[in-house]
Amino acid sequence: ASLQPPRLSRRARRAAAPLLREVNVADLPLRPPMAPATLVEHEPEAAAAAAAVGPAVIEEGDDDEEEAGFEEASVVVLDETEDERRARVKAEMDAAVIGDANSKVVMERLKGQEDDDGGLAALLGSFLVFLDPTGTVRRRLWTRADFMHIHAVSGAYFLFLGIPWLVYSHVTNALDTSVPMATSGPFLTSLLVAGLVNALSAVPMSKFNSNKMLDMRDLKANGFTFGGTGLTTMCLYIAWWFSGDYPDFLRPFDIPIFLFWALVCAGTTANWEVMLQQNFQANERRRVKVPEKEMRQKAILYRLASWPNLTQLSFMYSIPFGGAAWLQQCTAQWPMQSTPMYHYGIASAMGYALSMFSETLRDRKLVTLEQDLLVLIVGFTFPMVSVLLDGLTYGSAVTISPPEYWALFGFGHLG
Repeated sequence: ASLQPPRLSRRARRAAAPLLREVNVADLPLRPPMAPATLVEHEPEAAAAAAAVGPAVIEEGDDDEEEAGFEEASVVVLDETEDERRARVKAEMDAAVIGDANSKVVMERLKGQEDDDGGLAALLGSFLVFLDPTGTVRRRLWTRADFMHIHAVSGAYFLFLGIPWLVYSHVTNALDTSVPMATSGPFLTSLLVAGLVNALSAVPMSKFNSNKMLDMRDLKANGFTFGGTGLTTMCLYIAWWFSGDYPDFLRPFDIPIFLFWALVCAGTTANWEVMLQQNFQANERRRVKVPEKEMRQKAILYRLASWPNLTQLSFMYSIPFGGAAWLQQCTAQWPMQSTPMYHYGIASAMGYALSMFSETLRDRKLVTLEQDLLVLIVGFTFPMVSVLLDGLTYGSAVTISPPEYWALFGFGHLG
């Protein structure tokens, strides 16, 4: 509720105006000049931001705007140094309350409930306390929003075993280039399954404005569902296709599967772009405006998470329109070509999973926008670095030049 006393209506104030004629206004003190001052906000978020940076610049409107109300008549421009900005962001993160016990969205209520059950859940959760003795990480991540902590456990298996395996595979390949890397086996299959479980278990948790699953109006949820679950699953499919374990009965469906992934990529790109535009429009309406630098960083973050996804379709084109015959021609010309193909798929899946994990950390106020952007860049470069290392390792036994092996450029349909 507003702390301001109730105001008289405009008509009431004008009715009282004749009383002023009995006062000699020349004897009244001059109105103090307008100057930078501390703005007392009545919205928690705006008040916290204004208090964190201290004095703010207030641009006053004319008398008509003042009569329309203070909220419409003032704009706060945050003018802060880099140290002040960092202090403000840290203060906001430390004071953040995750979840809302009174929210109509069930998932928002569950995010605020730390899982303090005993047994295996307590054992696994104690690892988070080991990482952060303050308990903040456990309180914000180890919640009842993640049913049986399936998402957390599968994600930890996929990333914290998968990334070391990726590094190990490049080392062992470099030590012996005479044989191609194994792209199938119990451990690699378990990685693909863990990645799939991690991706799919994120869907029920991706509810921010609605209790409805896959609510297209919830753009933030779409980002997690399609940008996280969809693209990670797509890259796991790529790795599976190149692993040698892909079943023949699925090959007739490669074209519709490709079209489905194309829809996911295009939809994700459009969703992130709409979210970005809405962020800029919302910032224009705020009294306490987000600094321009932060908005630029957000634009980079959203567009790195969206437009590059479309390049996946150029690579995936070879799967339905080149098929097994195309892959056989590739390996006949470049004997080790299956290795960078597989590496590209699984490294891309790890990159997407890592990026969405970072998005989750930022949603829970555990990392800053800059840190999230750094993780996204690392995830974005994962597959490129992996393929480049394969090219350096195997030399002429592989090719990493798309025009030489992509079916999109005619390879696999010639000769």
